[in-house]
Amino acid sequence: MLENKLRSLRFVAPTAAIAIAGALGTVSFAQVSSVVSDPEKLVIETDAGNQLISYGIDMMKKQFPVRERATRTPWTKKGEIVRFRGVFLKDLLAKHDLDEHAAVEVRADDGFMARVPKADIDSYAPMIAYEKECTDADRQTGRCDADDTFRPLDIDESGPFFVVWPYDNLPASYIPARNNLWVWWVIAVRPVK
Repeated sequence: MLENKLRSLRFVAPTAAIAIAGALGTVSFAQVSSVVSDPEKLVIETDAGNQLISYGIDMMKKQFPVRERATRTPWTKKGEIVRFRGVFLKDLLAKHDLDEHAAVEVRADDGFMARVPKADIDSYAPMIAYEKECTDADRQTGRCDADDTFRPLDIDESGPFFVVWPYDNLPASYIPARNNLWVWWVIAVRPVK
């Protein structure tokens, strides 16, 4: 029930940004590749849409350096900083020799898709986040143990995979016009020629 409500919110909050981005050709609600079947996995595809590999969080932690980013998002309160852990998108692409394509499509479980230009990947190092820092509230509610520093992103927090950008390093023109680049419920990444 909560998941369905959250999925419908995707279309309510960023409506203006999506309309602008859609006019610019950077967003669509395309059919997701048939190779994607598990929202707990991140699928890396070829430009033809064939699956190269599927990563769960544990595998991702073993295959890539664990990166951290402290940032706000378009939806956090002004001045509120959240620390995320994940893998840089450029590292993920480089491992599979997909880093020379003009752009990538990042696809979400609900059919949402955003096209991310290589120039943005190179300039801003977006992260595929899979964890966020534990808070006192997390410890009080049992989401984190006393000694936990980070915990997996829940679906109500845009997880299990969420594209996170360095908010304060982005050009002013990206906010809110390009908020569609903060893709949540990510299930697939596909290079675009």
